[in-house]
Amino acid sequence: MSRLHAKSCAVWVDEHDFRGVSNAVTLDFSNNLAPVTAFADTDETYVEGKAGYTCDVKGLYSITSPDYDGEMFTDLTAASRRLGIFPGGPTAGNYGYELVTNITQSPRKAATGSVVALDVSWRGNTPAARGPLLLVNTAIAASGNGTAYNMGALSASQTLVGVIRLLAAPGGAGNNTIDVIVQSDALETFLSPTTVLTFTQLNQASVATFEVQTQAGALTDSWWRVSYTYAGAGTRTFSLVVSLGIRAT
Repeated sequence: MSRLHAKSCAVWVDEHDFRGVSNAVTLDFSNNLAPVTAFADTDETYVEGKAGYTCDVKGLYSITSPDYDGEMFTDLTAASRRLGIFPGGPTAGNYGYELVTNITQSPRKAATGSVVALDVSWRGNTPAARGPLLLVNTAIAASGNGTAYNMGALSASQTLVGVIRLLAAPGGAGNNTIDVIVQSDALETFLSPTTVLTFTQLNQASVATFEVQTQAGALTDSWWRVSYTYAGAGTRTFSLVVSLGIRAT
C-alpha cells in the first residue's frame, strides 16, 4: 500500500484535474487469494485470483471549478472511469498509474464550524497501467515532439495504454487542429520512428475530454515518445496531458 501526500500528486479523473482539492491519496494493490486447503493437508494452500486495487482520495468539497462535488456525484452512477495517479506531480517523465475504476463512495461530511470534506474511494479489478507522463503542456501552439523515454519492449502478454486529456476548451481565436500520436523506435534518436497509437484529432470546437488508445504486444521497440502536429490559421492553444503505460493483457 502506498500513501501519498497529495500536495504534489497529480490526480486526474477522466479529463478533470483535481489536484487543487485533494490533500491525501492512498493507493492499495492486492491479490484475491482463495483458500483451497483440503482437510488432510499439512499446510494451507491458496489459488491466486484477479489482482485488484483501491484508491482513496481525501479532498475538500467544492462546487466551483473544478466542481469536485458535481463530478463525484455523477461518478456514483458511472462505470469504468479513468483515474490517473502520478505521485511526482504533473511533469513529463514522472511515472504513475492509469486505472479503470468504479467509485464506491463519496461522503460529504463536516463538523460544525469546519470545512466540508469530500473523500472519494475507487475500486478496480482490471490490470493497472504503469508508465510516464509523455506530455504536460497547457498552451500548445506549434508542432513538436516530446522527450523520448526508455520503457522497454512489450511481450505478447502485455498491452500498451495511451491516455490523452484535453483539460479545457482551446483558448485563443480562429481555427486550428492538433493531431497527437505515440511513436516508438529502437534508438533514442528516433531516426525511423513507428506510429503505434493515434488519437482523434482535436480542433477549435473541442471541449474538455479524454481518450484511451491501446496496442497489444509483442512490441520490440524500447523507446517511446509523443509527437503532435499543429495546423490552421488561428491562434488556438491546447492544454494537453498525455500518459503512456504498460499493463498485463
